[in-house]
Amino acid sequence: MIKRIKKILQQYPFYLFLLPVFFLLHNYLQYYGLVSAATALKVLLQTEIIFIASFFILKAFTKNFQRSAQIVSLFGCIVLFYGVIKDFFSNTMHFVFMAKYIVLLPVLLVLSLVFIIKISRKKDFRQSNLFQNTLFLLFLLVEAIVLVNSGTNVFRQQNRLVKSNILNPDTLPAVTGRPDIYFLVFDSYPGTTLLKDYLHYDNTPFDSILKSKGFYVAGRPQSNYNRTALSMAATLNFEYLQNIPDQSKLEPKHYNQASLSIETAVVPAVFIHNGYHIYNLSFFDLAMHPSMMKENFLVLPEEKMLLYNTLIERFRRDVLWNFIMLYGNLHISGQEKISQELFTKESIKKRDFNNRLIDSVQKIPLHDTLKPKFIYAHFYLPHPPFFYDRNGNSLNLNLADVAHSMEQKEAFISYLEYTNKIILKIVNTILINAPVKPVIVLQSDHGYRDFKKDFIKPEQYFRNYSSFYFPDGNYSMLYDTISNINTFPVIFNKYFKTNISLQKDVSVFTGY
Repeated sequence: MIKRIKKILQQYPFYLFLLPVFFLLHNYLQYYGLVSAATALKVLLQTEIIFIASFFILKAFTKNFQRSAQIVSLFGCIVLFYGVIKDFFSNTMHFVFMAKYIVLLPVLLVLSLVFIIKISRKKDFRQSNLFQNTLFLLFLLVEAIVLVNSGTNVFRQQNRLVKSNILNPDTLPAVTGRPDIYFLVFDSYPGTTLLKDYLHYDNTPFDSILKSKGFYVAGRPQSNYNRTALSMAATLNFEYLQNIPDQSKLEPKHYNQASLSIETAVVPAVFIHNGYHIYNLSFFDLAMHPSMMKENFLVLPEEKMLLYNTLIERFRRDVLWNFIMLYGNLHISGQEKISQELFTKESIKKRDFNNRLIDSVQKIPLHDTLKPKFIYAHFYLPHPPFFYDRNGNSLNLNLADVAHSMEQKEAFISYLEYTNKIILKIVNTILINAPVKPVIVLQSDHGYRDFKKDFIKPEQYFRNYSSFYFPDGNYSMLYDTISNINTFPVIFNKYFKTNISLQKDVSVFTGY
């Protein structure tokens, strides 16, 4: 039996099919939770088709079955594992020079030509077939053993940006006083002091109205991150994120990991544990509660995530973006038309999302549910593009006009005043129609980022807005410099008998 298997492995180049299987299985586990099994199978099928097509095309030239398989698998390994090779030289060996594209690609090309010459002269492929077939079968066996021993939760956790060991919802005691909780996030809303310091705009009348309704308005709040996905991942898990590089460019996978950290966040889990009905009115998925609208936030599509370290994807991210930045301002009429059409389509989607959200949140207090309610609503307000002026009049969605207006002080202030009216309208409706006074949190994920950097420096992007409404009016646990990650510890300590320590150092992410 063993001899027969050995003979088969010597005779046929199964590695040509096993290579894509190993690559996709390894990457699926590496990025578990960021991609679906259906996507992995789809990409596997596409990769196998490319390998088979390449094999038959090459066979038409070489006229040799074995040589064609060897050459295709050689180049397949280089293309699929180029990122691994590059990282080995730069991160493991610390041989940065060798990892440069201008060095590594020619070296790999020369080595490939040497191997091709050897392959073209080779006549007996039995030993090489046996070695490669056995090698990839062992690789697959190791992946299977690791999967069985570790379980999928280990792979999922490695792609989350949080530790998830601050609070276990299942250990919480039962509580009786469970107020409805509205977590209303207004994207890119800057703090009152920033508006005064840089725009010379007085937003204190808005603060005063909220205070007159019983709100606590933080004087100097600060977000912990200046990107929406990162900020919300930290806020909904009340902890700083892990494995986020400081002072370096964020990679798309960090946004995928942040989205996964939101989907599996501890905050919704606590509310579910306490019998809450969840209203997810955001563009992030929460566990068992999908988003109202999908938003990419610079995330990679699942297919690209699986191919993250391939030569094509690495080259696109590391090299091609330079050409896009260099030639991106060239005016080509056809591209301008496509850009305008796409921009208009996406803008209308966001505008309609906002309007639907405004309407939906105001109707929730009238919903007669037997369970308490947790509402997470995330508005594109005052986030650009600016859809309305301060009086609610619709604005032009021309791409050039919007790109100009989002950097203009007067245009922003006008939209901010429109946003203030929307906030007060929502707050009034909730307070009037709620059968029992709820908890309301008005907060921004970060400050406004779209002014020119010579006007407002990136370090000011963390100056956000934060205010709380508690039915009993007791805000003794709050303080003026509160950060976003303390939002839910404050609420949980007050209403759910937790004892989470507040992180009073307002550490921020500084990788602009």
